[in-house]
Amino acid sequence: MIRISQIKCLREDQIEGQILKKLHILKKDLFAWQIHRRSVDARHQKILFSYTVDAQVRNEKRFLKLRDVSLSPDETYHDVCPGSTLLKHRPVVVGFGPAGMFAALQLAKQGYRPLVIERGSEITRRQQKVKTFWDGGPLDPECNVQFGQGGAGAFSDGKLTTRSKDPRSRKVLREFVDLGADPDILIDAHPHIGTDGFVPILKHLDQRLRALGADIYYDTCLEDLVIEDGKLKAIQTSRGKISCEQLILSIGHSASDTIRMCAKNGLHMENKPFAVGVRIEHKQAFIDQAILHEMAQDDRFRPARYQLSMTASNQKGVYTFCMCPGGLVIPCSSSEGKLVVNGMSYAARDGENANSALLVQVNEKDYGTKLFAGLEYQEALEKKAFSLGKDYRACVQLSKDYLQGICSKEFGTVSSTYCRQTTFVDLNTLFSDSVNQALHEGLVQFEKRIPGFSLDDAILTAVESRSSAAVRIVRNEDLQSNIKGIYPCGEGSGYAGGIMTSAIDGLRCAEKIIESFAKPL
Repeated sequence: MIRISQIKCLREDQIEGQILKKLHILKKDLFAWQIHRRSVDARHQKILFSYTVDAQVRNEKRFLKLRDVSLSPDETYHDVCPGSTLLKHRPVVVGFGPAGMFAALQLAKQGYRPLVIERGSEITRRQQKVKTFWDGGPLDPECNVQFGQGGAGAFSDGKLTTRSKDPRSRKVLREFVDLGADPDILIDAHPHIGTDGFVPILKHLDQRLRALGADIYYDTCLEDLVIEDGKLKAIQTSRGKISCEQLILSIGHSASDTIRMCAKNGLHMENKPFAVGVRIEHKQAFIDQAILHEMAQDDRFRPARYQLSMTASNQKGVYTFCMCPGGLVIPCSSSEGKLVVNGMSYAARDGENANSALLVQVNEKDYGTKLFAGLEYQEALEKKAFSLGKDYRACVQLSKDYLQGICSKEFGTVSSTYCRQTTFVDLNTLFSDSVNQALHEGLVQFEKRIPGFSLDDAILTAVESRSSAAVRIVRNEDLQSNIKGIYPCGEGSGYAGGIMTSAIDGLRCAEKIIESFAKPL
């Protein structure tokens, strides 16, 4: 079977004709074909779908010299073989976001009966607590947009896009479909599930894990590690002490208290670069028109999305991230007295506004070299934003006013979707000079690429500071930390950046345990 890319057309019923044309063959020589990937090519005035297909053709080898043609890779996921050393106790997975979910699922499927510990609540109770906060009520520091079943990805756009070439990515997508996701995620170049789409998937996963012998302890926090002679022996939780030899630590990027506890117990850590910035919000109709042109009203293509990046004159990377078509800007603080925002959309992506993170890279030149300096920088920025916004009100400013250093007085044609009210602030007073310089230059440059992006009524909402972790827990080639038996995993440990890469890392850590140990009796 061969894989053919750059098949461009408006309708699926035109694909076969385009394959025949591209290969210069007759229909009788094309035995079968199927779509592998579908994307929108909006680079030119004429908007088309661009397909990658796998095809069975006569004498396939003769086509491999053609441009855009290659052999179709084997994307079959093969379970690893169990090791020979018997585990005395069940493996424990701490954190039930994408990394923990897929680590637990793989362990359970191979008979290891994992125990999952999640500091937040199961999804139904978690939704209620999040709604209470969004409606103006108190924040629950243990169960919120960051903590609980599904992790931070449960309240997001549910993007399943990844640049990773890891073959496990196909496995992850198929597992999502098996749990109830739309099968289109298998072919969409930018697949997504949406917050509402994640809820039934999470419920099905809970049921499946329990049916496979796993246990899940919600509302249970990891409090301490019991280590002897450089090896993990047990963990202390809010439910009590649990004997444990193999621990997958998939705690997410916001569990700073757990990170500090692990450091006190001797786990090697290092600062890592991350990013800070704002959410930029436009009318979705404006983005559709700017990207899709004459096809802006065609439901096959909209809502449109964008991805922008540049390097500022001070060498800082500036880029858009986690763009949410038809979405909302949401409060996502996880501790009191700190203001954090993020973007979210539902599966339909039919909201009036589009929003995206607009971020600037920061590193040790910005915050120093001592351990946790980056985390302290992040926390100080969130506290400052809270102080400026007051009581979880988001700090907002029109982008044109930000460029001029003027505090906005009212919104224009774009209304904020942030649900806990807003406070007009000059965001130049929130960020450092270097971050402001980079953001200013980014807005000017992106205005050239999408006219109207920065100079009309776009709203900047701050602060977006949790796109990735500020610390990495160092691990070796077998994915363990310097403390034997602990596997730092996913976004919170510094080894992933989103749902897909976190899920892939969860699979990798589970595989390492399975390769090393036979399942416990």
